[in-house]
Amino acid sequence: METTGDGSASGEPAQGTSGPDGSAEAGATADAGAGAAATRGGAGAVGRDLAVVLGCYLVLGLVCGLLWWLLVDPASFTKVKAGGGSMGEVELGKRFNGDGWFAVIGGVAGVASGVALTWWRSRDFLLTTVLLLLGAALAAAAMAVTGHALGPGDPDAALAAAKAGTHVPIELEVTAKASYLVWPIAALIGSLVVLWTPPGDNTD
Repeated sequence: METTGDGSASGEPAQGTSGPDGSAEAGATADAGAGAAATRGGAGAVGRDLAVVLGCYLVLGLVCGLLWWLLVDPASFTKVKAGGGSMGEVELGKRFNGDGWFAVIGGVAGVASGVALTWWRSRDFLLTTVLLLLGAALAAAAMAVTGHALGPGDPDAALAAAKAGTHVPIELEVTAKASYLVWPIAALIGSLVVLWTPPGDNTD
């Protein structure tokens, strides 16, 4: 058997070996791929949370707007012979019915949705809380727009065309702008209820 100068037998294939540099390069490539996959997965989860929370609040705002319209008995003007309209004491007391019901409905729906969505989308509590505030603001706007669209029209135009003695209801709208804050505050309270609730003891 012939041997080469380095003592290895001729005719036998040399075994390939990977050096430490090759192993480090392969590990770095694998780490980079894993990092990119984790980034894509995180972005996808955030997108899903955004779609779920905002979508739920949009639907909830539309439903609450319908409920608001059904519950509120708006104040009415009475067309007078001299033209225009007058409003008695009873009707004057109804002028704030819209704001009151808006706050009540928004408070109940805000707390309930804050509890449910925080418990459901509990992957990232900080992100969920931010989305709750944005979603609650969206729900408040959707509720106000829906109720206004379903409610009575412009009373001035209706009074101009009405006969004397006709009752013309006012528009359904939020007159106290602070009522809009009820939604996000209530949602935040609902979220805090979940965050402050101690985990249950699952041990037997």
